[in-house]
Amino acid sequence: MSNITLYLGDCLEVMKTIPDKSIDAVITDPPYNINFRYSKYKDYISEAEYINLITNLRKYPTAIIQYPEETMRYFVPALGVPDEVIVWCYNSNLPRQSRLINFYKIKPKFDEIRQPYKNPNDKRIKEFINNTKSDGARIYDWFSDIQQVKNVSLDKTGHPCPLPVELIKRIILLSTSLGDTILDPFMGSGTTGVACVQTGRNFIGIEIDPQYFAIAEKRIKDAQQQMRLPL
Repeated sequence: MSNITLYLGDCLEVMKTIPDKSIDAVITDPPYNINFRYSKYKDYISEAEYINLITNLRKYPTAIIQYPEETMRYFVPALGVPDEVIVWCYNSNLPRQSRLINFYKIKPKFDEIRQPYKNPNDKRIKEFINNTKSDGARIYDWFSDIQQVKNVSLDKTGHPCPLPVELIKRIILLSTSLGDTILDPFMGSGTTGVACVQTGRNFIGIEIDPQYFAIAEKRIKDAQQQMRLPL
Protein backbone atom coordinates (compact mmCIF):
# COMPACT_ATOMS: atom_id res chain seq x y z
CA MET A 1 0.00 0.00 0.00
CA SER A 2 1.10 3.56 -0.68
CA ASN A 3 2.39 5.73 2.16
CA ILE A 4 0.38 8.96 2.25
CA THR A 5 1.32 12.19 4.06
CA LEU A 6 -0.93 15.25 3.78
CA TYR A 7 -0.21 18.77 5.01
CA LEU A 8 -2.67 21.62 5.44
CA GLY A 9 -0.62 24.77 5.05
CA ASP A 10 1.54 26.99 2.85
CA CYS A 11 3.66 24.85 0.52
CA LEU A 12 6.63 27.22 0.81
CA GLU A 13 6.75 26.67 4.57
CA VAL A 14 5.98 22.95 4.51
CA MET A 15 8.55 22.19 1.79
CA LYS A 16 11.29 23.58 4.03
CA THR A 17 10.64 20.70 6.44
CA ILE A 18 10.77 17.91 3.82
CA PRO A 19 14.24 16.37 3.30
CA ASP A 20 15.33 16.74 -0.34
CA LYS A 21 16.25 13.09 -0.84
CA SER A 22 12.80 11.92 0.26
CA ILE A 23 11.17 13.13 -2.97
CA ASP A 24 11.60 11.24 -6.25
CA ALA A 25 9.46 13.59 -8.35
CA VAL A 26 7.08 16.53 -8.19
CA ILE A 27 3.90 16.13 -10.24
CA THR A 28 1.62 19.13 -10.01
CA ASP A 29 -0.95 21.37 -11.63
CA PRO A 30 -0.43 24.73 -9.91
CA PRO A 31 -2.75 27.74 -9.94
CA TYR A 32 -2.06 29.51 -13.22
CA ASN A 33 -1.93 33.09 -11.88
CA ILE A 34 -4.75 34.11 -14.25
CA ASN A 35 -7.11 35.53 -11.60
CA PHE A 36 -9.18 32.34 -11.40
CA ARG A 37 -11.70 32.30 -8.57
CA TYR A 38 -10.67 29.84 -5.87
CA SER A 39 -12.30 29.43 -2.47
CA LYS A 40 -9.75 31.00 -0.12
CA TYR A 41 -6.62 32.13 -1.94
CA LYS A 42 -5.65 34.65 -4.55
CA ASP A 43 -4.75 33.49 -8.06
CA TYR A 44 -3.24 36.78 -9.11
CA ILE A 45 0.07 37.85 -7.64
CA SER A 46 2.88 39.80 -9.24
CA GLU A 47 4.86 38.14 -12.01
CA ALA A 48 8.00 38.22 -9.85
CA GLU A 49 6.19 36.59 -6.91
CA TYR A 50 4.77 33.83 -9.07
CA ILE A 51 8.11 33.09 -10.72
CA ASN A 52 9.71 32.93 -7.27
CA LEU A 53 6.98 30.51 -6.13
CA ILE A 54 7.60 28.12 -9.02
CA THR A 55 11.39 28.46 -8.66
CA ASN A 56 11.12 26.46 -5.43
CA LEU A 57 10.54 23.35 -7.58
CA ARG A 58 13.85 23.73 -9.42
CA LYS A 59 15.72 21.26 -7.22
CA TYR A 60 13.28 18.40 -7.91
CA PRO A 61 12.63 16.21 -10.95
CA THR A 62 9.33 17.79 -11.97
CA ALA A 63 6.38 17.26 -14.28
CA ILE A 64 4.23 20.37 -14.29
CA ILE A 65 1.02 21.12 -16.20
CA GLN A 66 0.27 24.55 -17.62
CA TYR A 67 -1.19 26.50 -20.51
CA PRO A 68 1.36 27.27 -23.25
CA GLU A 69 1.37 31.04 -22.69
CA GLU A 70 1.98 30.82 -18.94
CA THR A 71 4.59 28.12 -19.52
CA MET A 72 6.70 30.54 -21.52
CA ARG A 73 5.99 33.54 -19.32
CA TYR A 74 6.53 31.95 -15.92
CA PHE A 75 8.02 28.49 -16.10
CA VAL A 76 10.97 29.17 -18.36
CA PRO A 77 12.24 32.00 -16.10
CA ALA A 78 11.54 29.88 -13.00
CA LEU A 79 12.67 26.42 -14.11
CA GLY A 80 14.51 26.90 -17.39
CA VAL A 81 13.82 25.26 -20.75
CA PRO A 82 12.09 21.91 -20.16
CA ASP A 83 13.90 18.70 -21.08
CA GLU A 84 10.71 17.31 -22.66
CA VAL A 85 7.24 18.66 -23.45
CA ILE A 86 4.09 16.61 -23.99
CA VAL A 87 0.81 18.03 -25.26
CA TRP A 88 -2.52 16.96 -23.77
CA CYS A 89 -5.37 17.75 -26.18
CA TYR A 90 -9.05 17.63 -25.19
CA ASN A 91 -12.49 18.60 -26.42
CA SER A 92 -13.77 21.90 -25.06
CA ASN A 93 -16.28 24.62 -25.82
CA LEU A 94 -13.55 27.16 -25.14
CA PRO A 95 -10.96 28.29 -27.71
CA ARG A 96 -8.07 26.74 -25.76
CA GLN A 97 -8.17 22.94 -26.09
CA SER A 98 -4.73 21.82 -24.96
CA ARG A 99 -2.24 22.06 -22.14
CA LEU A 100 1.47 21.41 -21.97
CA ILE A 101 3.15 19.01 -19.59
CA ASN A 102 6.71 20.14 -19.00
CA PHE A 103 9.30 17.67 -17.74
CA TYR A 104 12.42 18.81 -15.89
CA LYS A 105 15.17 16.33 -14.93
CA ILE A 106 12.84 13.56 -16.16
CA LYS A 107 13.02 11.54 -19.35
CA PRO A 108 9.48 10.27 -20.06
CA LYS A 109 9.25 6.50 -20.50
CA PHE A 110 7.05 6.43 -23.60
CA ASP A 111 7.32 2.65 -23.88
CA GLU A 112 5.53 2.26 -20.54
CA ILE A 113 2.17 3.17 -22.11
CA ARG A 114 0.76 1.43 -25.18
CA GLN A 115 -1.91 2.64 -27.56
CA PRO A 116 -3.69 0.98 -30.49
CA TYR A 117 -1.90 1.12 -33.84
CA LYS A 118 -3.26 3.80 -36.14
CA ASN A 119 -3.84 1.38 -39.03
CA PRO A 120 -4.57 -1.99 -37.40
CA ASN A 121 -6.03 -3.40 -40.63
CA ASP A 122 -2.93 -2.63 -42.66
CA LYS A 123 -1.33 -5.88 -43.84
CA ARG A 124 2.10 -4.93 -42.55
CA ILE A 125 0.74 -3.95 -39.14
CA LYS A 126 -1.22 -7.19 -38.87
CA GLU A 127 1.89 -9.18 -39.73
CA PHE A 128 3.96 -7.25 -37.21
CA ILE A 129 1.38 -7.85 -34.44
CA ASN A 130 1.23 -11.57 -35.24
CA ASN A 131 5.00 -11.91 -35.26
CA THR A 132 5.75 -9.86 -32.14
CA LYS A 133 2.55 -10.33 -30.11
CA SER A 134 2.67 -6.58 -29.66
CA ASP A 135 -0.11 -5.00 -27.57
CA GLY A 136 0.17 -1.63 -29.32
CA ALA A 137 2.46 1.21 -30.24
CA ARG A 138 4.28 3.34 -27.69
CA ILE A 139 2.50 6.54 -26.78
CA TYR A 140 3.42 9.71 -28.67
CA ASP A 141 4.43 13.09 -27.26
CA TRP A 142 0.82 14.24 -27.65
CA PHE A 143 -2.45 12.49 -26.93
CA SER A 144 -6.19 13.19 -27.03
CA ASP A 145 -7.77 10.08 -25.51
CA ILE A 146 -8.27 11.64 -22.06
CA GLN A 147 -10.92 14.33 -21.73
CA GLN A 148 -11.46 17.12 -19.22
CA VAL A 149 -13.56 16.51 -16.13
CA LYS A 150 -17.20 17.27 -16.96
CA ASN A 151 -19.99 18.16 -14.56
CA VAL A 152 -21.35 14.61 -14.82
CA SER A 153 -17.95 12.93 -14.47
CA LEU A 154 -17.08 10.65 -11.56
CA ASP A 155 -13.92 12.77 -11.15
CA LYS A 156 -15.98 15.90 -10.42
CA THR A 157 -15.30 17.32 -6.96
CA GLY A 158 -15.95 20.52 -5.04
CA HIS A 159 -12.75 21.95 -6.53
CA PRO A 160 -13.41 24.32 -9.46
CA CYS A 161 -10.88 22.81 -11.87
CA PRO A 162 -10.04 19.16 -11.13
CA LEU A 163 -7.93 17.13 -13.54
CA PRO A 164 -8.83 13.60 -14.67
CA VAL A 165 -7.26 10.88 -12.55
CA GLU A 166 -6.30 9.06 -15.77
CA LEU A 167 -4.21 12.05 -16.88
CA ILE A 168 -2.19 12.10 -13.68
CA LYS A 169 -1.81 8.31 -13.75
CA ARG A 170 -0.37 8.62 -17.25
CA ILE A 171 2.13 11.25 -16.14
CA ILE A 172 3.08 9.10 -13.14
CA LEU A 173 3.71 6.05 -15.34
CA LEU A 174 5.75 8.13 -17.77
CA SER A 175 7.96 9.69 -15.13
CA THR A 176 8.29 7.48 -12.03
CA SER A 177 8.72 3.90 -10.85
CA LEU A 178 6.74 1.66 -8.51
CA GLY A 179 7.35 2.68 -4.90
CA ASP A 180 8.62 6.18 -5.71
CA THR A 181 7.52 9.14 -3.57
CA ILE A 182 5.70 11.94 -5.38
CA LEU A 183 5.15 15.45 -4.03
CA ASP A 184 2.27 17.71 -5.10
CA PRO A 185 2.73 21.11 -3.40
CA PHE A 186 -0.55 22.40 -4.91
CA MET A 187 -2.68 19.36 -4.03
CA GLY A 188 -6.14 20.86 -4.61
CA SER A 189 -8.75 18.09 -4.48
CA GLY A 190 -6.12 15.35 -4.25
CA THR A 191 -6.14 13.91 -7.77
CA THR A 192 -2.40 13.24 -7.70
CA GLY A 193 -2.79 11.43 -4.39
CA VAL A 194 -5.58 9.23 -5.77
CA ALA A 195 -3.45 8.41 -8.82
CA CYS A 196 -0.49 7.54 -6.58
CA VAL A 197 -2.63 5.11 -4.58
CA GLN A 198 -3.84 3.47 -7.79
CA THR A 199 -0.33 3.14 -9.26
CA GLY A 200 1.60 2.05 -6.15
CA ARG A 201 3.46 5.28 -5.48
CA ASN A 202 3.91 7.08 -2.16
CA PHE A 203 2.45 10.56 -1.91
CA ILE A 204 3.10 13.82 -0.08
CA GLY A 205 0.45 16.46 -0.66
CA ILE A 206 0.25 20.09 0.48
CA GLU A 207 -2.87 22.26 0.27
CA ILE A 208 -3.45 25.70 1.77
CA ASP A 209 -7.26 25.75 1.54
CA PRO A 210 -9.05 23.79 4.33
CA GLN A 211 -12.07 23.11 2.11
CA TYR A 212 -10.02 21.58 -0.71
CA PHE A 213 -7.81 19.77 1.82
CA ALA A 214 -10.87 18.03 3.29
CA ILE A 215 -12.00 16.96 -0.19
CA ALA A 216 -8.53 15.60 -0.98
CA GLU A 217 -8.29 13.74 2.32
CA LYS A 218 -11.62 11.98 1.72
CA ARG A 219 -10.88 11.12 -1.91
CA ILE A 220 -7.50 9.61 -1.06
CA LYS A 221 -8.94 7.62 1.86
CA ASP A 222 -11.69 6.32 -0.44
CA ALA A 223 -9.07 5.32 -3.02
CA GLN A 224 -7.09 3.45 -0.35
CA GLN A 225 -10.22 1.65 0.76
CA GLN A 226 -10.97 0.61 -2.81
CA MET A 227 -7.47 -0.85 -3.14
CA ARG A 228 -8.04 -2.91 0.02
CA LEU A 229 -11.28 -4.46 -1.20
CA PRO A 230 -10.97 -8.14 -2.21
CA LEU A 231 -11.21 -8.90 -5.93
